[in-house]
Amino acid sequence: MKFNFRDILNFVKFPISISVSISSILGYILATNSVNFELLILWFAIFLLASGSSGLNQVQEWQFDGNMQRTRNRPIPRKVFSVGFGLFLSLSFIFLGLTFLFVIKGISFPLFLGIGAIIIYNLIYTPLKRSTPFAALPGAFIGAIPPMIGWTFAGGEFLHPLNISIAIFFFIWQIPHFWLLLIVYETDYRNAGFPVLTDLLNPLQIARLSFVWIVSLVVVALLIIGLLDKFSIPSFITVFLLGCFLLARIHRMVKVVQPQKFYKLAFLNLNMFVLFYTLILSFQKILNF
Repeated sequence: MKFNFRDILNFVKFPISISVSISSILGYILATNSVNFELLILWFAIFLLASGSSGLNQVQEWQFDGNMQRTRNRPIPRKVFSVGFGLFLSLSFIFLGLTFLFVIKGISFPLFLGIGAIIIYNLIYTPLKRSTPFAALPGAFIGAIPPMIGWTFAGGEFLHPLNISIAIFFFIWQIPHFWLLLIVYETDYRNAGFPVLTDLLNPLQIARLSFVWIVSLVVVALLIIGLLDKFSIPSFITVFLLGCFLLARIHRMVKVVQPQKFYKLAFLNLNMFVLFYTLILSFQKILNF
């Protein structure tokens, strides 16, 4: 087999794995108000888990990936990885990620949450995608788990309102994240044999539902600021303005069907809002302003 480092990054879905590990960092910072060496271990462990889970997903779906324009250049469909090598690599990453969690925290919430994330993504969500267009709903729980791992890794109480609220925030984000992608790549999913939500709802209806979820995301983002130890007016105003900007950028989706380019930009704007929100909360807790 001949492959390069770029193939490895593609296999582990590097941007997604990085974003997942960043959300775990947010949970840690919210629980501790600090940045330390333990945080680096957490980041690396979650990055390994996310990378392994993403790779395992490609092993499970490589035949479907080969039929989709968006995914046909992944390593296994291109035959730069064998299925066996991909399985070995992905399971190795998962094992190492779980080992880090176990060595540092033992039998604990972070370890069980890490195992739960693999089960939900690879054993529940991935098979469900082939049988129901509503797989995104259980799949959204994947986004809620990493910040909870970070929170409990830092010693935070699992049922603390702030931990639950952050998990809800990331859960809500996942739904329009999935559905905007569906609108853009609906033909790809259909050609690969996946059941698609557009069999039941038209793109305008899906876009309107996505907009409702995004409004809910902004509302929850503002409510979370009120749950922090110290209420920050600058943070609240900044998030409020970011939320208004996001909604202003995407509000046309509720009126008429838009060109695909619009939904791609809406997808980007949604993810940028989540990224900036993560940074705002992190800096507020670290700097205590």
